[in-house]
Amino acid sequence: MSGRSSPSPPHAPTVHIDESRLPSGQCRYILLNPEIKGQRCACVGFTFNRALPGVTCECGHNSCYHIKSVEPPPDRTELDLLRRRVQILEEQLDRENQSGLGMNLGRLVRRISELEDQVEKNKEELDQDVKGCYSNVNRTWLTVNELAKEQMVHGDRFMAYDERLDRQDDTLQSISDRLGEFNEASIALEERVEELEDTDASMLMTDRFRRGSSSDSVCSKGNQMITAQRRRSPSHSQALTDTATGRAGWVAKEWTVHVSLLPTASQPFPFEKDTNAYKRCLSRGLHRMVAVGGTDSESFVEAVSKAFEDLLKGREWMPLEAQLCDAATLEGLPMLRPLDLALVGRSNYDLDFIRQHCAVCTPSGKAESLYIAMVSDTFSWQFLRRSPCFMEGLEASWAFDPLLDRNDDFEDHDSVPSAGDMMVSVSSLKRKASNSFSPSAAGTAPSPDGGGESSSSSRQKVQRTTCVPVQMEELHRHGVETI
Repeated sequence: MSGRSSPSPPHAPTVHIDESRLPSGQCRYILLNPEIKGQRCACVGFTFNRALPGVTCECGHNSCYHIKSVEPPPDRTELDLLRRRVQILEEQLDRENQSGLGMNLGRLVRRISELEDQVEKNKEELDQDVKGCYSNVNRTWLTVNELAKEQMVHGDRFMAYDERLDRQDDTLQSISDRLGEFNEASIALEERVEELEDTDASMLMTDRFRRGSSSDSVCSKGNQMITAQRRRSPSHSQALTDTATGRAGWVAKEWTVHVSLLPTASQPFPFEKDTNAYKRCLSRGLHRMVAVGGTDSESFVEAVSKAFEDLLKGREWMPLEAQLCDAATLEGLPMLRPLDLALVGRSNYDLDFIRQHCAVCTPSGKAESLYIAMVSDTFSWQFLRRSPCFMEGLEASWAFDPLLDRNDDFEDHDSVPSAGDMMVSVSSLKRKASNSFSPSAAGTAPSPDGGGESSSSSRQKVQRTTCVPVQMEELHRHGVETI
């Protein structure tokens, strides 16, 4: 590009205006004033403004808005005529106002004015009401937000309380477990003390026998030494006397066992706790705690026969073999079967026989529960229903049960099935576990004699699943055993 500047545009030629042809009248331009509508320009004559291009008046408006020539002044006669016409119109308007139409128009105008005032007032009241509603809605939302926040706070508190309750439950469970461990430890200590007392009692009896077979001189010398020792230590002598008396009472072997009289000897399993069958048997006294006065067979048979005298009525009975089931689904449930015919006999039912063949024993070898049944007879639900009530509060279990009372016609017949026939349907499922039972396995329970292997095994605590961990003294008081 070259450095030369572009030429300026040529000047427009000067136009000569003939002023004789310009208007001379007043300006009729309507001003754009929103306050006063229809107001025209106040210019009374056109004055050419030479400072502005074009044909413009000093008022700022073009010549086209001006009148061509100045209007001549109006004639006086026309003014008088116009004045008279205005007076006539005013008089006519006054007459119309004084007549009915004018009054109606006046009332209508006043009524419209009142209505307008009322509408304005109602609008103001409505605006106030709307504002009040908006403020109420705002306060309501604020309240809802506060309630939502409080609900969240309460929810957090409930969660915290729930967690605290869970921790308390865990703590209580741990305390319960520790109490169970302490209970087992106390039982083990008691068993150990009893074993030591048995050993001391046997040693004391041996010493007495040896002293009885010695010569009179040796006896007199020993008596003198014992007398001197008693004089030196009277408290020790009294303690030995009390210990000997307690051991003599313990040697008498008064023991207790929970006995369950089953309706039939063919039941492979006892009735499960809290079932209708169990409650029926419990209400008629088929589950009882029996106190036996000695370890011989005669004491055991006499105690059991006396306890169930109202049910047995002199009929022959026998204990059943029992062993804890080791199947996965039936673990801890006693398996039952009748005794071998070679073992049946009232002269055989001493404490050692019961422990070895029939009783469910504790880990220390004590007989805890026992199951008996009649040798050749059975109990039916009809017979038990008519038997005297032994425990109150269980009569609801005698309501009709389709499993127990399927053939119940409420009449005594010899062909009525026994109360234990309900177990026949499941006996085939449990027979495999029952066949694994052998009398020799039951003989491995430790005996209280405290000799060799049995004494060492009695100190081992094995978890028991046959009974819930309830104090035996409480069960003895209520006469109820957990089976």
